Amino acid sequence: MWPPEALEFLRELEDNNDRAWFKANRARYDEHLAQPARTLAEQLTHLGQPHYFRPYNDTRFHARPPLKEQYAVALGHDTPGGYYFSLSLDGLFVGAGLHHPAPDQLERFRAALDDDRRASGFERALRRVRDAGLELVAPELKRAPRGYPPDHPRLDLLRRKDLTVFRHHPLGPWLHETECDRRVREELESARPLVQWLREHVGPSARAR
Repeated sequence: MWPPEALEFLRELEDNNDRAWFKANRARYDEHLAQPARTLAEQLTHLGQPHYFRPYNDTRFHARPPLKEQYAVALGHDTPGGYYFSLSLDGLFVGAGLHHPAPDQLERFRAALDDDRRASGFERALRRVRDAGLELVAPELKRAPRGYPPDHPRLDLLRRKDLTVFRHHPLGPWLHETECDRRVREELESARPLVQWLREHVGPSARAR
């Protein structure tokens, strides 16, 4: 759970997004925003080792503010399929799965969905996350990918290029209570079968990025 001071810090950061202000307020960032996220992540290490994103944006190639206006943690960051949560003024975001799979990973995902036995495992895992309130990212393709019929029984899944599920929680008083940690834990736990399925049937990319 995050204290109310975490949101106060984010509101001030939005109005003072520069390195000098951040340096002067770094202790507040560490105490009120970073430490609660790390405490929560330490309860979830059975899902994967935490990766804590640095607060600075890379501004060399994109015009963007110098500081990130959210605090994000990934679990299992170096594996094919993992978990993620972040806090910003937009709310608490919880997600899991395989973000932006490489072409060979996408090929294996589609081949698995074309096999009834393997696809049934994915569909069971998907029902579990949906029961927990998470949803799949919307499909990017308008029609069936090449090589698959337009009346395929799992066409909706085949049209997806981002293999992730997520839930967005609006800000509320529950963020400052133990309810917050419980929600994140339960939602990420619900995605374990889905992530395990992706690791087994999709796996890491064999192609250079």
